[in-house]
Amino acid sequence: MNRSRLLPLVLALAWCVAAAPAQYVSGRLSTSFYAWEQFDTVGTSQQFLRAYQTAQVSIAQGDVSLTTFLQGTTNLAGTFGESGRVRFYNLYLSWTNIGKAVDLHLGRQGVFAGVGVGTIDGLVARARLFEKKVTVTGYGGASVGPEFTGVRKNMHDNYFFGGQVVTSALQGTRIGVSYMKRFEERDPYWTLRARDTSFAPVPYYVISDEPAEELGSADARYDYGDRFTVHGRYDYDFLNTRTSRAQGGARVQVTPEFSVNADYIHRVPRVFYNSIFSAFVANSIDEFEGGVEYGFTPMLRLFGRMAFVSYTDENSHRWTLGLNTGFGTVTYAGSDGYSGELTSFSVQGSYPLFGRTVIPTAGISYASYRLSAASSRDEALSLLLGAMVRPTAALSCDVQGQWLTNKLMQRDLRLQLRLSYWFAQRLSLLNGEGAQ
Repeated sequence: MNRSRLLPLVLALAWCVAAAPAQYVSGRLSTSFYAWEQFDTVGTSQQFLRAYQTAQVSIAQGDVSLTTFLQGTTNLAGTFGESGRVRFYNLYLSWTNIGKAVDLHLGRQGVFAGVGVGTIDGLVARARLFEKKVTVTGYGGASVGPEFTGVRKNMHDNYFFGGQVVTSALQGTRIGVSYMKRFEERDPYWTLRARDTSFAPVPYYVISDEPAEELGSADARYDYGDRFTVHGRYDYDFLNTRTSRAQGGARVQVTPEFSVNADYIHRVPRVFYNSIFSAFVANSIDEFEGGVEYGFTPMLRLFGRMAFVSYTDENSHRWTLGLNTGFGTVTYAGSDGYSGELTSFSVQGSYPLFGRTVIPTAGISYASYRLSAASSRDEALSLLLGAMVRPTAALSCDVQGQWLTNKLMQRDLRLQLRLSYWFAQRLSLLNGEGAQ
């Protein structure tokens, strides 16, 4: 990674927007602290404290804007992951509504276009055609590493591109087709390997095959008013020459209070071609699920779901029964078969006070489980207590405590604190007017 390329990019994009006479600046700054203590069943205790600083900022002038989202982290106590790292999740320049039809986004940004999902350093273009009944999206650029730091050195060996076409020309219907291809270079490295049956270690230069994926997808959805919905999707893996995912489902609103839904999904683990995981057999899973919902009032709804999951030679079942209210949820769930046996009960809720300036939250969850019929049964209990305090529209404080005990942890105590500040200001940076 070349982190030094980010600063010139930030300055160049900021200058493009700042050159305009009046800018609208908005965003959110958040400072968070995450502390936890783990005391396991053999008597070992560890304490950690980690700090996070995030900044989401947008500078807009007319149809041109600069958007960024970055996060810095550091360890204040204990050692957990890398300390002192800054991640750039978003940093892009947008020019929207060009000719009342085209949007352009240049820089680091998320891609959500059918089968193409991820983050790129590049260009995303979107056009709305035929009275906005057809939307065409195309994107291309360098793939972004999991560190979310600098730009990759060799973009031609680390690329991510694709596109999507969506049409809603038929009333109540949405049809889309999409395609993506991603290629990532793996750096070679030196290590020690056994030379022969004597197992004497010798230096060995490892050169890995470059992982890649190439997928195509088609999806459709049809809505008959508020009474009936049906949808389907099919994904194909071109490099592994197999179906990646096939799914379909329907929902029927039998009465204004009562609805029935059913879903089916066939999926294969999505594994990069030429990665180490592609050497293992990837078996498919077929899942059938059905459910019902009944609304006693707009604030009180009862729901139930039942699923059957088919593996290569085994099966499992799971079920959920719950009640949604305007202030919380009560859920009873369970599963059995190949995936293990589980029975759980949970209650979570919140209630606004003092004109929603204070919203306390609380929850409790209990689970009894075992991996197979021959295993012993274990239990887990967790508690949650917190509150959100928002004295003004621009300032909020969130605090939450979590406590857990199970087979591995005698107790696991966690505390999260977040301070957030929202801002929005119209500025004229270059003509001496100052804030307006």
